[in-house]
Amino acid sequence: MAHDLVIRGGTLYDGTGKPGALADLAIDGDRITQVGGAVGAGEREIDATGLAVAPGFIDPHTHYDAQICWDRDLTPSCWQGITTVIMGNCGFTLAPCRPEDRDGVMRMLTRVEGMSLEALRTGIDWTWESFSEYLGMLDANPMSLNVGMLAGHSAVRTFVMGAAATEREATPEEVEAMRAEVREAMEAGALGFSTSMAPTHVGGDGKPVPSRLASDEEVIELTSVLSEFGRGAFGIVTRDLTDVDVPIAVAKRTGRPVTLLGIVGDEENAKLERATAEGHCILPQVTCRPTSMEFRLNEMSFFDQLPSWQETTKVKGKALSALLRDPSFRDRFREDLEGEFEGYRLFQGDWDGLSILAAEDSELRKHVGSNIEAIAAARGQDPLDVFLDIALEDDLHMQFGYTLAGDDTRGPGLCDDNHMIGLSDAGAHLTLLADHAYTTYFLGRWIRERKLMPLEDAIRKLTSVPAAFYGVPERGELRTGYFADVVLFDPERIINHEPELVNDLPGGNARLLTRADGIEAVIVNGGITVERGELTGVRGGQVIRGA
Repeated sequence: MAHDLVIRGGTLYDGTGKPGALADLAIDGDRITQVGGAVGAGEREIDATGLAVAPGFIDPHTHYDAQICWDRDLTPSCWQGITTVIMGNCGFTLAPCRPEDRDGVMRMLTRVEGMSLEALRTGIDWTWESFSEYLGMLDANPMSLNVGMLAGHSAVRTFVMGAAATEREATPEEVEAMRAEVREAMEAGALGFSTSMAPTHVGGDGKPVPSRLASDEEVIELTSVLSEFGRGAFGIVTRDLTDVDVPIAVAKRTGRPVTLLGIVGDEENAKLERATAEGHCILPQVTCRPTSMEFRLNEMSFFDQLPSWQETTKVKGKALSALLRDPSFRDRFREDLEGEFEGYRLFQGDWDGLSILAAEDSELRKHVGSNIEAIAAARGQDPLDVFLDIALEDDLHMQFGYTLAGDDTRGPGLCDDNHMIGLSDAGAHLTLLADHAYTTYFLGRWIRERKLMPLEDAIRKLTSVPAAFYGVPERGELRTGYFADVVLFDPERIINHEPELVNDLPGGNARLLTRADGIEAVIVNGGITVERGELTGVRGGQVIRGA
């Protein structure tokens, strides 16, 4: 009897780090049924000569929670060889959510995740309230990729505390009620719990997102629910983007794996090394791409962690323009940029690194491609004043670009098995960042061009490592009996394209979208989802539940 699908003549990389070997692979239904050996005929066969055949890539840090409501193909991750995404990161989820809190949650996503409020209101059909009902909605609507979910702290906090979630610490009774919600999410199949303590995370009302009002003990108490189940991982955006004490405390209290997002300096790294030596699993996530941001001054920006700039989150329209013109505001902003500041300053005062990407006013378009320092020199003015003035001259439509960090120093972190490659933020920061193509960038730039590590090690880091960390069952390896999540790619051609700004969100709103070369086929649960860079219409994705 013929197999459903046979992949012939490719170099198989099983995801464990073993070197690749020429072998055939058979798939029946949603499972891998034979790896190597004399594989019989298939109802359909793919000639993989010259291609790498690998487990589907697993993206550990996405924000598709809203987009999946209107885009069941999860573009652009589907074009990057990714077969599984982990959603619900940074504490931002759409469930649990009471009807009266929906607008506030959408406004929060508009600010912290750079999503159009119009797109959210148009694209989300609220048919759920609880976490389990949200997963049921995913089950009921076919999708192209597999989806795993984390329980989100800000959602849980709002569900229990209402408006007070953004105003104060929780009472012991409220913490216990939140623990019950996390427990319900874990029973429904959540793969863990996430939170954010980052000063950059401000809601649509200008207040800190709910999780930032939590005490350290609240975070630890909620995460300790994972211990009751003996599974699940914890993800955190650290306080001031530098603190590692809370992640370490969680790991020690719960015994569960922890991943953190923040800036790890020498002092913080020493603490993490000591905790790791004690047997705790704490993996900072690292990006393999240059960290570049695109922004307008009336949207989320990398100034959001500064006390002065947080004033801008509370006003809109003419009031925002008036604030940006106010000399006293500029004095406070300047002091935050140049004076003493507790925490990590994302912008380092290098005005020559802050450039104009787009302008709406025809007279101002001559400055596109120029940096603020050069424009300030030509005008004979202070760069900070020119930065704000030129944006106001364009009625705040002007788009700026800034590179936080290049990728020339990232090699050691990418090679270190005490770090996890991720941070794509796919589904968020839609006009700000385009890191969703990290897999193809990693395999193209770092592996083929720079030869950072053997291809088999790179594939392991994109597959079995995140699968093991989140407890994704029977995925991340090419093994008989495992789910048939497979990517076929050309190691000599794989690379990401430059992102394009497209207007395909609900209501015609814009986002950055990236395609790739060299991804020949993406197979999800035995169904060919992408072939030669194009979606096939097959949607065989599953909700991955912890068990």
